[in-house]
Amino acid sequence: MPIWVIELFGAQELDAAFLLIALMTAPVWIAMIFFPQASLVRRIAHPLVVASFYSIILCILLWQSYQAMGLPRLIEEASYSAARDFSQHPIAFLALFCNLQILNLVVGTLMYQKARRHGFMAPVELCLCWGLGAPAVVPFGLRLLLRGRALR
Repeated sequence: MPIWVIELFGAQELDAAFLLIALMTAPVWIAMIFFPQASLVRRIAHPLVVASFYSIILCILLWQSYQAMGLPRLIEEASYSAARDFSQHPIAFLALFCNLQILNLVVGTLMYQKARRHGFMAPVELCLCWGLGAPAVVPFGLRLLLRGRALR
């Protein structure tokens, strides 16, 4: 299906899907930042748990797009322009954004677990990870080093 048709007739649905994807991980982030000692948070803040749960949402997004014939064409060649064209498709962009949210949350849950194992909380680093993703590992690693902890 052409991009302009998707954007013309599905603009509200695309906006709603983007907002849903942007906020879907917020409950876990808020729980890890503000309620790190809660037993429920300690159980669910595990990379395999959150990645599995949110991957199901990604699969639902892809399945609904497949049923609506809204999936983009596959990349035919390995080039920058082909990848750019692919990512400009609204459904591909939503899927890539959903993947980014999942990966950021996986990094955040790993930082949360590591901080708990070493006896401290890392709310600033988790906030940075929520907003920036992987670059938040740098201040987290520095904090571990300053506390005299190994990076293993």
